[in-house]
Amino acid sequence: MKDVSRQQNGFTIPEVIVAGTILIILCVGTLTAFSHAAKINRGNNLRMQALAVLQMEVEHYRALKFVPGLKTAGDLNNHRPAEIRVGNHTRPARQSADGQWFNITVTVTNAAPTDEHLTTFKTITIRATPQVTQSEGWLTSLGTEVTVQRVRSN
Repeated sequence: MKDVSRQQNGFTIPEVIVAGTILIILCVGTLTAFSHAAKINRGNNLRMQALAVLQMEVEHYRALKFVPGLKTAGDLNNHRPAEIRVGNHTRPARQSADGQWFNITVTVTNAAPTDEHLTTFKTITIRATPQVTQSEGWLTSLGTEVTVQRVRSN
């Protein structure tokens, strides 16, 4: 016959240690997955903000006057803003609706002909790069760009 008074209820110390170790491993794995998901979401959020900023820049470049005038190099300065001339241009930093600042760089190239004062077709590539802190350094390579094409209007 069993002695009922000697029966013990509960877990032994090794069982508690093993269960605690398994619980810690599961928690660390879950937290790692959540931190990775938050990092990815931060990048996607910045891309969406960059697209909104790029849309404002595209509207700016669509509004610029692109008329070569008399098709002479001397007349070029009177009829075309410097921003739409061939080369790399740095635009003022823009702020998105969420308060994030972006550096804007623009590259303008002539499609055909390549002579600046004769060209009638341009390709404009606008790139937005977020201004981030050193701790978020990986986001500086998260440049978003859009390419638009302009035809001379006269």
